[in-house]
Amino acid sequence: MDLRLKNRRILVTAASRGLGLGVAKALVQEGADVTICGRTEDPLKKAVSTLGERSQYVVADVSAENDVKMLIGRMESINPRLDGLFVNAGGPPPGTFSALPDRDWYSSFDLTVMSAVRLTRHALPLLRKSDSPSVLYSTSISVKQPLENLLLSNALRPAVIGMMRTLADEIGPDGIRVNAVCPGYIHTKRVEEIMAKSRGKGAQSEESIKSRIPLRRMGQPDEFGAVCAFLLSPIASYIHGALLLVDGGFYRGMM
Repeated sequence: MDLRLKNRRILVTAASRGLGLGVAKALVQEGADVTICGRTEDPLKKAVSTLGERSQYVVADVSAENDVKMLIGRMESINPRLDGLFVNAGGPPPGTFSALPDRDWYSSFDLTVMSAVRLTRHALPLLRKSDSPSVLYSTSISVKQPLENLLLSNALRPAVIGMMRTLADEIGPDGIRVNAVCPGYIHTKRVEEIMAKSRGKGAQSEESIKSRIPLRRMGQPDEFGAVCAFLLSPIASYIHGALLLVDGGFYRGMM
């Protein structure tokens, strides 16, 4: 299927590795012009070398307001039109309630919630210049059911969903689509780190996780990227305000 993404300009944040890089790959393969960002230059250079000539990078920490302003300003200086925004910021640190001090709550709020707020706020003027603008928020299955030892993700990611649902009403009439995608266990370095920190806790071992997924395996970043490319594309023109699970059937709820 032609997703009609050729020559469309899309910003993918936190994309030097993992889920963000998987999304960037899928978009480039569909002919989009992709800008990625991350906090460290060397991994970004490596990512762009694999993505090819349709990609570029900007060093930016999306948890920092000034970096977000600089990032969107750089995009505007190249072209004042933005067709898609994939909002991704990695994940807050694992931990239980008794183990997490205030500083982790504050930094995670900036990383998880305020990054989405600021990226959307500053990108909207550029998105309004597209004939098919789309914003896609990367959250987690934790917005549907809490995950063990991931209190900060469980508590903060639902705020992004609340913002997305509200924006669907506020900016939908302008033709700007907003959606969220909720990955389950996708095999990334982040998931490997969570499993390593939970070593000795059976529920977080790789074997235990796979046994609770009906497909009996973790997903791959490229599989996640393909779903996101579709949702960002003009082909998904009537999908708005939606929350899509990409979890191999891990979530068992009815709603």
